[in-house]
Amino acid sequence: MLYQSEMELEVRYYETDQMGIVHHSNYIRYFECGRGKMMDDLGLPVSKFEEYGFVMPVSSVSCKYKTPAKLGDKLRIVSRVEKEPMARVEVFTQIFNQNGDLICEGEVVLGFLNKDTRRPTRAPQEFVDAFKKAIVNN
Repeated sequence: MLYQSEMELEVRYYETDQMGIVHHSNYIRYFECGRGKMMDDLGLPVSKFEEYGFVMPVSSVSCKYKTPAKLGDKLRIVSRVEKEPMARVEVFTQIFNQNGDLICEGEVVLGFLNKDTRRPTRAPQEFVDAFKKAIVNN
């Protein structure tokens, strides 16, 4: 594993259906919350990353649902990157409830684009350096 970040989030009413179960689309949002926290932990919040002149569009998402999350559950979102970012970065995510049960797991693949030209580019050096610095400090 190259880098891992964790956060907690409580399931809110508007994320559930009439049975109090989290709607399947919200897990992708939870993945994004975890990814945003990871970027913050690396010292590269999305706003700063964009100041460097780059954006990270999602190229694919996969999610395997194991057991439903429910209203009021306290979720632990674990996001990890296992390979050094190059032309893309793969973020693996697992979500657990307060009992430690695996709720779902999946992967988000993001590319890198120059913000102005919208042309693909390799991972910005600031991004790679942030990962390298985090690994050394762990």
